Amino acid sequence: MAWLLLVIAGIEEIIAAIAMKYIDGTRKKWPIIVMCFGFILSFYCLSKAMQVLPAGVAYAVWTGVGSIGVTAVGFLWFKERFTLSQLISLSLILVGVIGLRLTS
Repeated sequence: MAWLLLVIAGIEEIIAAIAMKYIDGTRKKWPIIVMCFGFILSFYCLSKAMQVLPAGVAYAVWTGVGSIGVTAVGFLWFKERFTLSQLISLSLILVGVIGLRLTS
């Protein structure tokens, strides 16, 4: 259950971070609402997962899922460009997240 909460926390972090891209000062209210709700739910799920999993592992997986997810959305949705070295670095993060899951 803790790992499921951690995945939900990561997904909510991705949603909140993407919503930040749509905030245009205070003119657009929905992105602000989505961002706030996303981060609140993300932190809640992360805190529940940390009650079971080691804090360092939970935090590393949470940030890894967020980093990879936001990068993937940026590449696929916003058509952002990435270099080979950036993709290799993200691959190493993914390997680290998988390694933490397999060893925890």
